[in-house]
Amino acid sequence: MNPFDEIIHRMQVETSLHARLHLRSPWGVRFHTGDHARLVVISEAGCWLRWEGIADPVQLQAGTCMIVQPQVTFDLSDAPDQTTIACETLVPVASGLMEHGGHGPQTEVISGRFSFEAVAAEPLFRSIPPLVHFTLNDRHAALIKATLDLMGMETNADEYGSGFVIDRLVNTLFVQALRALCSTDTDKTSCWLAGLGDRRLARTIHAIHSDLSRRWTVEDMALEAGLSRSSFAALFKSVVGEAPLDYLTGWRVYRVKMMLMSTDESLLRIANSVGYESDLSLSRVFKRRTGVAPGRWRQLMKRTDAESEVDPTASRERDVA
Repeated sequence: MNPFDEIIHRMQVETSLHARLHLRSPWGVRFHTGDHARLVVISEAGCWLRWEGIADPVQLQAGTCMIVQPQVTFDLSDAPDQTTIACETLVPVASGLMEHGGHGPQTEVISGRFSFEAVAAEPLFRSIPPLVHFTLNDRHAALIKATLDLMGMETNADEYGSGFVIDRLVNTLFVQALRALCSTDTDKTSCWLAGLGDRRLARTIHAIHSDLSRRWTVEDMALEAGLSRSSFAALFKSVVGEAPLDYLTGWRVYRVKMMLMSTDESLLRIANSVGYESDLSLSRVFKRRTGVAPGRWRQLMKRTDAESEVDPTASRERDVA
C-alpha cells in the first residue's frame, strides 16, 4: 500500500456537511474554517480569492480546487474588492443548495466538510500549505466533473437514499481532489507527496511502505530507484525534504501510532512489525519524535476517546469542509 492510500484508509473520512452554492454577481462570501477544514471546487465560471497568506487577490477559474486547513479565513467574491457576508448566514433554498447575490452572471461553488481521524491525517496535512488551490488537468477534471454531475443528478432527483449517495460522492470528490493535488501540482507540496510525483522515488517509496519491517539501508533504497547511493540520497533530500532514513523513521513512528490507537498489541510486537529489534529501541525513537513515550501516548489517546464519549466537542476528529 502506498502512503496516499494508507492515509486515506486510516483517516476514515466521513461527510459531515456539503453544499452547492449558486452565487450571482454582485456577491462575496467569507469562510472561516475554525476547527474544520474545507474542500472547495469552483465548478462554474470563476471568482476571486483573498486570504492572509497572499498579498493580492488571486483570480480562480472554473476547474479550480481548494483544500483549506483549520483556522484559516478566506473570501471568495465576483470582484477583488467586493464586500462579503459570512458563509454561516446563507440559508438553503433546497436540499444542499444555497443561493446568494444579485442578478448577474452565476458562479457555482461546491463545498464539502468531512470528519476524519486527525492523527491519521497528520502526514497529509503537514505536507501542504494552510490553503492550497490548483487547476485540474484534463484527466482529473473529467473525473471530478463526472462526480459533480452525479451529485447534481442525485440532488435534483431527491429520491430515497439520495442523501446517502451524495455523502459517498462527496467523499469520492475529496479523495479525487487530494489525488489531483498529489499528481499534478507537486511544486505546491513537499515531503512524500512530491516524492510520489517522481517516477524513480515513487518506486522506492512504494517499496518502503510495503515492508517497513525490513532493515532498510540507503543502498537498498537507491537500488529500488535504479540510482547510485549518492545520487539517490541527493535527489531524495531535494524532492522529499528530508534524508531517506529520516523519512523511514517518520513513517515507522506513524505506523506505530496507528497500531497503538487501534490495537492492544504489546510494544515489543509493534516494534518488531516496523523494523525495531526491541521495545526499548522503539521507545527511544518514538519519544525523540513525539516528546512522549509510546505507552504514555497510548494512554493519552484512550483518555481522549473516553472524554469524547462524554463530550463530543472534545473529540480529536476534525470536520473538513
